[in-house]
Amino acid sequence: MSHAGETDTGLNANTVRRWETGERWPDPRYRKHLVAIFDKPASQLGLLTPDELAMCPQAETLHEFRRLWDMLTGDENEAGWDRAAVLRALFGASMLPLVAPLLSLDPQAAHADTKTIDPDAYADIVRCQRALYWTSPARPLYEAAYAHTQLGTGLVRAASGTSRTILAAALAESALLTARLAFFDLNQPAIAQRCYDVALAATREAGDHALAAAVLGHMAFIPAFSSDPSAARPLVDAALQHTWHGVSPAVRSWLHCVASEVEARAGAGAASRHQIDLAATAIEANNPIPPEWLDFYDAGRLHSFAGYAALAADDHPEATRQLTEALAGLTATAAKQRSVILADLAAAHSGDGDHAADYLNQAMDALHNDWYGTGLDRVRAVRPVLGDSRQGRQLDERIAALAASRAALPGS
Repeated sequence: MSHAGETDTGLNANTVRRWETGERWPDPRYRKHLVAIFDKPASQLGLLTPDELAMCPQAETLHEFRRLWDMLTGDENEAGWDRAAVLRALFGASMLPLVAPLLSLDPQAAHADTKTIDPDAYADIVRCQRALYWTSPARPLYEAAYAHTQLGTGLVRAASGTSRTILAAALAESALLTARLAFFDLNQPAIAQRCYDVALAATREAGDHALAAAVLGHMAFIPAFSSDPSAARPLVDAALQHTWHGVSPAVRSWLHCVASEVEARAGAGAASRHQIDLAATAIEANNPIPPEWLDFYDAGRLHSFAGYAALAADDHPEATRQLTEALAGLTATAAKQRSVILADLAAAHSGDGDHAADYLNQAMDALHNDWYGTGLDRVRAVRPVLGDSRQGRQLDERIAALAASRAALPGS
């Protein structure tokens, strides 16, 4: 790394030990050097997760893509193909995740690109994709965000000075968006984890404590959803430490909500509600101005977290009050959250089969209009309140039909 001009390596014996024991994977900034040292591909060195290996093209596919890439960068008339036709074939086949790694194989090419690229232009695309999250189908947006993250990784490697800092911050946002799509929308936690790793490394490069707190907070959801609070709590604690560095109180409020959900999923109702109290204090007392990228949290979303905490404490009247307020406050761009809130309202009415079934069917209606993987998981989690009733069996049929239709979609 020193020979490549990267003097701040951040390496020590303990870091390498963690790689060798499989405790964690090397960050992307280290992988390219390991590949060069051992003169072997990342797949042979064990640097790729099973999900990443599954996304790698087979040898014959890789050869074909290299041939197409040669067409794109070479003679436009070779074999009767022109560049526009090749691009249409690639993008029409939804192969962005396979093409993107090829674009970063040549460091000199990446360096040449950064001579003319405007870092703000890269950041503008991140902002547009973030806005599209609330209104666009998850799979195509995930592919676009994944490709943009791949592009950003190569650009940050080759950039320097202020451009590197701007690009690193934008890359962190891009990788965070990609991870959120993978985890919350597409139920791919392993892919999300690797994207979060990229995002966290980029926040260090950018020196952005607020983004680092957001990434660590999101990382905590992965073990929390797997009923592993002991792994989630340290991530929340690490995130909160970043808020000591002049971070908006809105970020701290959201982190307390994350901690609340961790405790709720662990069955610790009192601890979950305590975190909600801290979240409310942070967002109300300081009148915080949130970062632009904190579009996934506001006072209305706080009510949703508070309702979930009340459910964990078995306080159904309070849960109903909070969730009803959250539902009433949903904006047009927060439609994905509707299915989650409706499912939680069904849980709050678990003693009334008719009301619970009505809310669960409303949640299914919402999922048909605005797909959200986390929403379907929540419906499935609440489904047992209907027991072996006719309404429960009808809901099972709706769940199976929706799951089948999603599985039949290209790229699912």
